[in-house]
Amino acid sequence: MKVIKIPSILSSVIITALTGIDMMEFTRISHCHYCKGPVRFHDVRAKRFASVIENEQKRTITIRVHRFYCRDCGKLCYAQAPFYPNTKFGAPVADLCMTLARDHPFNHTAKILQTIGVVVDRGTIRNFSGHDLPPVSYAKIYGLPIPLSICYLSDLFSRKKWNFEVTEEDVLEVCGFPPR
Repeated sequence: MKVIKIPSILSSVIITALTGIDMMEFTRISHCHYCKGPVRFHDVRAKRFASVIENEQKRTITIRVHRFYCRDCGKLCYAQAPFYPNTKFGAPVADLCMTLARDHPFNHTAKILQTIGVVVDRGTIRNFSGHDLPPVSYAKIYGLPIPLSICYLSDLFSRKKWNFEVTEEDVLEVCGFPPR
């Protein structure tokens, strides 16, 4: 099996981007997504954002998303969070999978991600290609296409060392989700 070499600084940037969001809460919603009616708080759901390898152990990165109940139509609505519709990983993970899969087959993309420390199987990567996801802006770094959402998230979370507060609005903005 061929060894895939990824510079450690690149792995560090990607892992910082994905782990920095762990246990962050997303609470923003202005009205029901279905009928535009008023909403009231219902509960909080933990959603898997990413799976990474840290210290040779698999770690699930989760975020907490508030759910609301519509007073008019009775449907449950989630607060805005950095997920594309009908995907089970955060948008930056999907962006990373899609940019790498442009240049590599799905199984090789999964191996590259594994080397970086991100756990996504080839079937999930293939499924991302079947979704109608928006185009991803990226930069070639050490020969790999890295989504700007990953770069911006890493920058946000690296600033926490200097007591910079990262808000849900900051995360949504760098992930390409405009305010509703």
